[in-house]
This record gives sequence, C-alpha cells and structure tokens, in this order.
Amino acid sequence: MPTITGLVQGKKNPNRVNVYLDGLFAFALSIDEVGKRELKKGLELTDIQIEEMLTKDINDKAYGKVLNFISYRPRTLKEIRDRLKQYEVDDKETQNYIIDRLTANGYIDDVAFARWFVESRNIHRPRSHRMLTQELMIKGVSKEDITLAMDSANGEETSILKVLNKKLG
Repeated sequence: MPTITGLVQGKKNPNRVNVYLDGLFAFALSIDEVGKRELKKGLELTDIQIEEMLTKDINDKAYGKVLNFISYRPRTLKEIRDRLKQYEVDDKETQNYIIDRLTANGYIDDVAFARWFVESRNIHRPRSHRMLTQELMIKGVSKEDITLAMDSANGEETSILKVLNKKLG
C-alpha cells in the first residue's frame, strides 16, 4: 500500500495540499479534506481511499465553480446542468450529487427564479406574458412553475402600460 511521505502546501493556491506517496507527487487535495481525513506522514492509504479522496475533490471543485456561477444571479436547473457540461462534469452521478447539494442549500428553485425573472423583466424590459413564458421555457422552467410565477407577478396590462408610456414618452 502507498504511504504518505509528504504533505506540502500548494504554491499557487495555499488552500490546497500536495500529497506525496512513496516520495512521488500523487495528487492535490483541499486543506479541509486533508484535515477531515487526518492525513499525515507515514499513513498508509488503500487504492479505494485514494479514489474516494480524488472523487470528493473533483466534486468539491465542480461545486465551487457552480457556486461562483450562481453568485451573479439566480439560475435554473437547466442552466446549472448546462454549465456542469461546460465544466466537463459528464458523470450523471456527480451532476446529481452537486444538484442535490445545491437544492438542499436552497440555491436551486425554478419557481423563485421565474418570479425573479418576471419581476426583473417587468421593471427593466417589459414583455407580454407570452414573451415572458417563451423566454422562461428557453431557460428550462416548466409550465407549472411559469404559471405560478406569472400569477404572483403584476398583470399584463400594467406591463403594456409601462411599454406604451416608455414609447410615447
């Protein structure tokens, strides 16, 4: 079994630790993961333990990237899945793990996104209900969620009046 011969803080990213097995660089982990697993010099690791650590690290990196992605504005489930594909997270199990974690923390809510989107559009770029529905469907929001969002938003007449006032001055 491989033995940890060195744990060195990363130069480029001080929140990462380079793990050396049998004198050779093997992989890097987050400082949190090293602390949780209580890794230290002389500890022997099985191949299964190494695989678990690497998988967890990959998942945590992807989760961090998605958190950054949703930090700018709310996102739909479809947008997050598409972004995970861009990050080359093709494994469905990994995608579901990340999405379940985001959902559990309250970061994914298509109804809340639709309400935010409708409200934002009504303030900045008013559209008809039909146009809003179309835009939301492109973003991956279900018809039921769109209906819930539209019901809570201002009426279409208000949007039309805003557009007319803007156009007519």
